[in-house]
Amino acid sequence: MTRLKRAAWRCTAAASLLALGASASLAGERLWISLGDDAYRLLRAAQPQVVSVTEVEVPVRVGRLGATAQERVHVVRVDEDWLPALSDAVHRDLHRCGGFIVHDSLGSAREAVQQVRQRALQPEAVAGSTYLINQQALVQPMVAAVQDSLVLQTIDSLSAIQNRYYTTSHGVNASNTIAAQWAALAAGRSDVSVSQFSHPSWPQKSVILTIQGAEKPKQHVILGGHLDSILSGGTTENSRAPGADDDASGIASLTEALRVLLASGHRPKRTIQFMAYAAEEVGLRGSSAIAADYLAKSRKVTGVLQLDMTNYKGGTKDIYLYTDYTSAAQNDFVARLAATYLPELTVSTDRCGYACSDHASWFNRGYPASFPFESDFNHHSPFIHTSNDTLANSGNQAAHAAKFAKLAVAFAVELAN
Repeated sequence: MTRLKRAAWRCTAAASLLALGASASLAGERLWISLGDDAYRLLRAAQPQVVSVTEVEVPVRVGRLGATAQERVHVVRVDEDWLPALSDAVHRDLHRCGGFIVHDSLGSAREAVQQVRQRALQPEAVAGSTYLINQQALVQPMVAAVQDSLVLQTIDSLSAIQNRYYTTSHGVNASNTIAAQWAALAAGRSDVSVSQFSHPSWPQKSVILTIQGAEKPKQHVILGGHLDSILSGGTTENSRAPGADDDASGIASLTEALRVLLASGHRPKRTIQFMAYAAEEVGLRGSSAIAADYLAKSRKVTGVLQLDMTNYKGGTKDIYLYTDYTSAAQNDFVARLAATYLPELTVSTDRCGYACSDHASWFNRGYPASFPFESDFNHHSPFIHTSNDTLANSGNQAAHAAKFAKLAVAFAVELAN
């Protein structure tokens, strides 16, 4: 992007924040959020009264060779009504989703950013057997069973919903639709259950499907994506936000991986959970609530895979593993899974910044998390957060998203056994 165009984006994004700040109700709830330095500077340009109360330098990985860079993370207090505009500004000016995390209190926000720093500084403790690849007899037939056409159907049905925003009736319907679809796939399996995780502050529920582990049921392998969508400039009840790539594609990749896994009849040793998170677009709120709940209950999580945008092939490689705020050891495992089961694909790395998707909710609480993505950072779908995020603008195909469904199958089976 040229410097002139980038400056124009910055002005537009700052203007949206400024306008919202001027019109926000004084009675609106005040929330504590953490955000990266670039998003903080963007917020401050529009709302100079916002002041960081905590600043932490976090080392983040650059590539797969162990090099690191420093990122400053801030804690600030904002009006809840500003969150959609902040999300909009981060998308427009920084060209990414998310960029901030909502916390329950100042104390929890400060604790969270300190945990992120400590997490980044500490070496990963991984059992030698955790990342073995030895389930070829199970995985290869499942990978071969993935169907592009079924991935396409799910993207089509979810993007046909008016919007999937976390506060609208359509967003509630989207959660119910996914829960029903997953329950239908699990019919006849007594070891499989589907539930919806309620969030007291908004109506949209997250969806959780659980395949009970046969030998180690208290150890969890989690695969997730977010079910909500958003429209830049503000999302109301009848706004059109199809979110075909962001993130109907990720949910569709997960759904096809789930279908194949259940159809095989395989019963994993560890518990496998598929999750469709609510309210990702406004501060990773759904996944953050679930990850916090797991931490509070001392639940063991072997690994987490996040699928957020899988169907727009904007880069020269097939899969990009994002290295910041993710597990280096698990990323290497995911890359080896691709080399083993999808040798025709090319894999590279990139970075996406603080809190760019739901994997951060897990990683920041000490759980191993990985985020394979559709493209490099600069070449993801340009249509996200608009009414043009449609299947047509991903070529009316789901071949790219099917690659991620295959990778998800391999991840689930190998890590759960």
